[in-house]
Amino acid sequence: MSSSQFAATAAERFPKGLPSATVDAALMKKIGAEAADDLVQLIRAESVNPPGNETRAAKVLIELLKREGLEPEFYEPLPDRGNVSVRLRGSASAANPKLDPRDKENGALLLFAHLDVVPANQDGWTVNPFEGVVKDGYVWGRGAVDMKGALAVQVGVIRLLCARARAAGLNPAKDPIPGLRRDIILTATADEETGGEDGIALVLRDRKHWLDAAVGLTEAGGMTITAAGRRIYPLQVAEKGFARFNITVSGRWGHASMPDSDNALLRAAQIVERVSVPGPVQFVKENEALVGALRAALPEAAIARLERLLAEKTFSDAAPLNSEAPTAGCAPELLRALRAVLRDTFAPTIIASGIRSNVLPGSATLTVDSRILPGTTREQAQANMLERIGPDLAPFVKADLTEFGAAVSNPMDHEILGIASAAIRARDAEAILMPAVAPYATDAKITVPAGIPTYGFSPYLLDPKERFMERFHGVDERVSQEALAWGVEVLYDVTMGYAGE
Repeated sequence: MSSSQFAATAAERFPKGLPSATVDAALMKKIGAEAADDLVQLIRAESVNPPGNETRAAKVLIELLKREGLEPEFYEPLPDRGNVSVRLRGSASAANPKLDPRDKENGALLLFAHLDVVPANQDGWTVNPFEGVVKDGYVWGRGAVDMKGALAVQVGVIRLLCARARAAGLNPAKDPIPGLRRDIILTATADEETGGEDGIALVLRDRKHWLDAAVGLTEAGGMTITAAGRRIYPLQVAEKGFARFNITVSGRWGHASMPDSDNALLRAAQIVERVSVPGPVQFVKENEALVGALRAALPEAAIARLERLLAEKTFSDAAPLNSEAPTAGCAPELLRALRAVLRDTFAPTIIASGIRSNVLPGSATLTVDSRILPGTTREQAQANMLERIGPDLAPFVKADLTEFGAAVSNPMDHEILGIASAAIRARDAEAILMPAVAPYATDAKITVPAGIPTYGFSPYLLDPKERFMERFHGVDERVSQEALAWGVEVLYDVTMGYAGE
């Protein structure tokens, strides 16, 4: 790890002061508030995937951008699966129209998001998940966290850049933005929640210029995690891949009055237990950097809890996360995330068997979702699954790897990480910045293999009690209005710090 990037200060990266400090305070406050209003509109444009219907949200985004005088492009390669992009020009591309958008010194900065959301069963919600409710200082609804809130923050940055142009009497849709060297691209796509093949993959194929950039920023990093009295801001440098298995288990049909071990459901239950064992910690380079940063930053009691976690090999080794006393160690949210990112994981998610209550099932099916670290290949994922099932059950099992996506990683010494670290540290002098591996997949799984370094950075200042990571795909998904406004300001500084003159 290049410690200089994660230890960067505002004096080092912003020697002339934070760009946000030059923005009129009333304007900054107005645009910060508008981020919450924009999010409400985006949540109300229901875009549950499947089937998606992202065009609903795309039309909302188009109108938001048109209000700024911009001319966004729309691409709908499949019915109702809309995608949107807009470009703000910098001085470099204006001077050289043939400039390579990936040029290290002058290439574009890509801000990108997805328009789709996962389903939201009303059970457990205290609000209508698609009403976009504003209460108690929060915007509530499906997509508030994943990731329409981050898109609203990105739109806020675009608003601030457009305001720079208008203040100089320029047209932000046509003229270079004053003070901007690199182009800024904002792109929002469909289908991230089911793999991106009907969204960003088609955009890359047919609208490559919407994504071509020197570096990209998407979800999710830069938000506060409070642990052992420390405020940690993970910057996402890598993300796990996925390997999904459909396992068919055979047995012998029979009468339920005479049960025996040939019951396919019993065998499936054994497989569930075996594949669920966490397994040992895998110290890929990203995890070495993460653990090293935690050991350097956390107090002694928290480090002791971290070391116990690193030694866990089964669930029986693991202390319940919510039983931790506040003074004894890390926040449950952080520990849960660490357990996920420090190893390849296997999560049984669906099981089906049987036809009647009095019939022993002769077959069962099991779905297992495995999340894999950088370096784990398709072949290794398959072998790991078979090893967990075991040779005694192997004759009764057919394990098909139905979906696979490799993990992605990015350089940990990229300058934008230092700029992001400095922008946060300027607002929180005690902030601890560190690299992080996302336990889930994002659309970076498409952009990174295409040669576009992509980091997770959607900054929020969060209340210490806020279990933000648990809001992803959870009930009562919400983000505070204050966090959105803070995110606009920080992301603006990172944008100008990287792309400014």
